Amino acid sequence: MVGITMDIGGSQILSGSGAYLIHGGLENSRHSLSHTSRSSPATLEMAIENLQKNEGITSHKSSLLNSHLQWLLDNYETAEGVSLPRSSLYNHYLRHCQEHKLDPVNAASFGKLIRSVFMGLRTRRLGTRGNSKYHYYGIRLKPESPLNRLQEDTQYMAMRQQPIHQKQRYRAAQKMDGMAESASNSTPHTTPEQSVAAQCQHHQQFIDVTHVFPEFPAPDLGNVLLQEGFTLNDVKTLQVLYRRHCEATLDVVMHLQFHYIEKLWQSFWSPKAPPSDGPTALPSSEEEPEGTLPKDKLITLCKYEPILKWMRSCDHILYQALVEILIPDVLRPVPSTLTQAIRNFAKSLEGWLMNAMSEFPPQVVQTKVGVVSAFAQTLRRYTSLNHLAQAARAVLQNTSQINQMLSDLNRVDFANVQEQASWVCQCEEGMVQKLEQDFKLTLQQQSSLDQWASWLDNVVTQVLKNHEGSPSFPKAARQFLLKWSFYSSMVIRDLTLRSAASFGSFHLIRLLYDEYMFYLVEHRVAQATGETPIAVMGEFGDLTSLSPTLLDKDDIELGTEGDPGEPLVKRERSEPGHSLQDI
Repeated sequence: MVGITMDIGGSQILSGSGAYLIHGGLENSRHSLSHTSRSSPATLEMAIENLQKNEGITSHKSSLLNSHLQWLLDNYETAEGVSLPRSSLYNHYLRHCQEHKLDPVNAASFGKLIRSVFMGLRTRRLGTRGNSKYHYYGIRLKPESPLNRLQEDTQYMAMRQQPIHQKQRYRAAQKMDGMAESASNSTPHTTPEQSVAAQCQHHQQFIDVTHVFPEFPAPDLGNVLLQEGFTLNDVKTLQVLYRRHCEATLDVVMHLQFHYIEKLWQSFWSPKAPPSDGPTALPSSEEEPEGTLPKDKLITLCKYEPILKWMRSCDHILYQALVEILIPDVLRPVPSTLTQAIRNFAKSLEGWLMNAMSEFPPQVVQTKVGVVSAFAQTLRRYTSLNHLAQAARAVLQNTSQINQMLSDLNRVDFANVQEQASWVCQCEEGMVQKLEQDFKLTLQQQSSLDQWASWLDNVVTQVLKNHEGSPSFPKAARQFLLKWSFYSSMVIRDLTLRSAASFGSFHLIRLLYDEYMFYLVEHRVAQATGETPIAVMGEFGDLTSLSPTLLDKDDIELGTEGDPGEPLVKRERSEPGHSLQDI
């Protein structure tokens, strides 16, 4: 990041781990109009002049910030009685810089840019003690801003950035707050709770905390008649409550508080009965009226096929968002502690949900658990893929290993491999030869992992381009995975029979490339069908058996939906000599 040297009267800027804290308060910072009661927008020329006059920025450096300042003017405006979290504006700004290949300024300097545009802008610290956040008061998104398409509305964006218990969605977080506050008052030593909080804060730099939660579709009731005692208002109440429940789930995961999910699900699906015989009330936020829905009504509504189908669609959106938050880049190095925490989380999900929904009909539970199972399996696959990527990165950076791999690969009889594979795969010979040549060239160039990922992505594009826009695309994609796996198994077998010195390296690379190819195809199928990858995994369950990191040695469940002539490929686990059987 590039920084801007700006003084704040009576304040001190502290930086560490990418975070910037301004001690002394922002309200007292040196801005000529900070005392005004209402912020006022400046023109681009005025903003540059403010930077030069108040912050001592040179004309050359200020000219470099034109696009940054113009972006603020284009997307935000002053408004009384509203506030936005400071972190939300900065996250929007980082997204803008990433999309336009700009070097972002740090968070502290970004605050100066905002104040140069919106003169007199005030800040307020909102939230409960120990969990408050700075908000800019008197600014909002413009109605015509494209940023509005990335979120529900400005109020929801502000609400998402607040602590969970402040939104009254889930109160268990208050217990942790009280423990932390009590510990801080009683002892100067670091408590386990503080250690966990510090670790979560460290891990949050590896997840996507800027992710925007998409809108849910409306349930399509069609001609379904609700039974006596039910109205459309009950359906609307369910929509509001379920959306709020999903938002709370997202907030908990975004704060890496995985252990709260079980209690959160229990509170929604199996709430404790209130002292009176009245309906069960669920917590509400200030922006929405409090909704109530008795448990028997909730169970009955979930039995309706349109409601169950709608809820499944909502779950696909929710769990896809959670995957993209927790693992925004499957190839990026992440701490092993975070990876293990995600895997432990995935392992517990199905049991938590089944316990919470123990009183619901089996059909409802099966539908809900089916989606959460796809979510859990996706987390396991992606964390395994990430682990393989980090192990392979070391191999790809080792010149001597790459040279040995290239030497061993040149000894492989590819003509014989193609002859054997052609009967099963029926691949175009020209395409296979091109892939062989490109693979050797990419290996010879000692390409990085990111370059290999780009090459694999291009392979998928070339192979599936003739099926784009066709209903046969998903089947063609599955067939390609089978053929890719079969062909790579043949190459590994040849290397094994020749006792290649680099067999271990090739085996690792093969596992990674198979898994990443599966990841790419999964997303291509999702894009082609207009579904989320989570929905694809739920619909095409047989795809999961193609994942080399999840498959046991004796599992051979492949291609069950295809033609009778489709091969059943037994995937290699780790031992050489067991790469291919039962064709």
